[in-house]
Amino acid sequence: MMALAGAMMWTMSSCESPLDPLPLEYKEDPNFAAPAIDESWKLEEMVNATDNGYVYAYKDKLYDEMFTRTHGWNGGDGVQTTLLPGGHLFWTFNDSFYGVVDAATRARKSCNFPRNSVMVQTAGSDGRPGNSEDHLLWLMDYVQTDNPEGERYYHGRTHLRHPQATLSDADIQRGEIDADYVYWAGDGTVVNGKLQQLWNGVYTGDGNMTGLGTALAIYNLDGTPGDGSYLTIESVDHNYLEKNPYSIGQTMWEDEDGHTYLYGSFQQAFVSYPIVARSKTHDLRDGLEYYVMDNNGDYSWVDSYPTADFVNPISSTSLSMPWVFKKGDWYYMTGQAFPFGTQMYILRSKTPYGPFEDCHNLFVLPKTLDKIGVQTYRFVYMVHLHMGLSRDGELVFSTNTDIDNFWDNFNADGSADFYRPFFYRVYKWERLFED
Repeated sequence: MMALAGAMMWTMSSCESPLDPLPLEYKEDPNFAAPAIDESWKLEEMVNATDNGYVYAYKDKLYDEMFTRTHGWNGGDGVQTTLLPGGHLFWTFNDSFYGVVDAATRARKSCNFPRNSVMVQTAGSDGRPGNSEDHLLWLMDYVQTDNPEGERYYHGRTHLRHPQATLSDADIQRGEIDADYVYWAGDGTVVNGKLQQLWNGVYTGDGNMTGLGTALAIYNLDGTPGDGSYLTIESVDHNYLEKNPYSIGQTMWEDEDGHTYLYGSFQQAFVSYPIVARSKTHDLRDGLEYYVMDNNGDYSWVDSYPTADFVNPISSTSLSMPWVFKKGDWYYMTGQAFPFGTQMYILRSKTPYGPFEDCHNLFVLPKTLDKIGVQTYRFVYMVHLHMGLSRDGELVFSTNTDIDNFWDNFNADGSADFYRPFFYRVYKWERLFED
């Protein structure tokens, strides 16, 4: 049996059932006390966001405030992070708004739309990423920041352009943005003192989002943030994966077994199953191998990118944006109910390549946003896990949300609070797995 056919015969996980919130009094059991929360963290409990009464989910208002901005970057999706040496944190964004926002009304004004951008969050005195806007260093090539009355004030240029993009150098200098071939971020990893960052090519010129190949960029980590050389690009292999229809490398896990595991998704109709590849060494430049199942039902790691007939789902739960981490003897995977569900799942496995089962409902994302103006959204998407932001083993997530009409991202009250991340922390999640 081919791997795909086998996957489609699996029964749907119990995680597919909608969450039925429990009453407040369920949390009064003293054996399941709430975590100790420092007031300076500005966490706001999400009552009834979990269905067992002893996992605790919070809105992170401190980080929401840090990313509520009025100049330069004021919105972006695809929000991912990689922990760097020294406690710094590298951030990547896909399509981003750069320009100005009215502070009182939160109306997004004159902005342009770089297709990707990056930022480094510098470490605080405790060696962890600093928890204030002063620690956010935006590595942007601005068109101009001197004249508020002039054109393209705080507009930015795309960080990494696709080699097939067709705008001229003069267009780019004026602040024009590519609308055809673009790069959107995958995950990153630090190897031998260098950041290795994946960028997925996408063709958007026809109004669709057609996946292309994946590039591997190598970043310098010598020096200190802001010194002009730190996090500059040393090289880009634009043909690292000539084709990557399953977005392998969208997320990664660096394992103690000497491999880095790269996760993607196989989507068909109304399901999305996680799949995996791995690097032959921790250095991504040494090649990848892919986990597949052949016609005899045998599993193996192979050097060639899998076809649809042999791609091997590593979970029977349909989810998007699989994130894997390890605690104790278990590997855990988080993911969002597919497609665009508000339910977040957590599963586990004895290996980083699955199968990831024993699925539990982790928490439910809110259906409205804490903002002025319109508070409902069209989709919540790109729910990313940020282990580098965890203070005490809790799980930290960011979300993106959009609105029905793209042009409603401008001028209306509260428009700047669409298309930007909101943050959530989940404590005591281990209690879902009683053993």
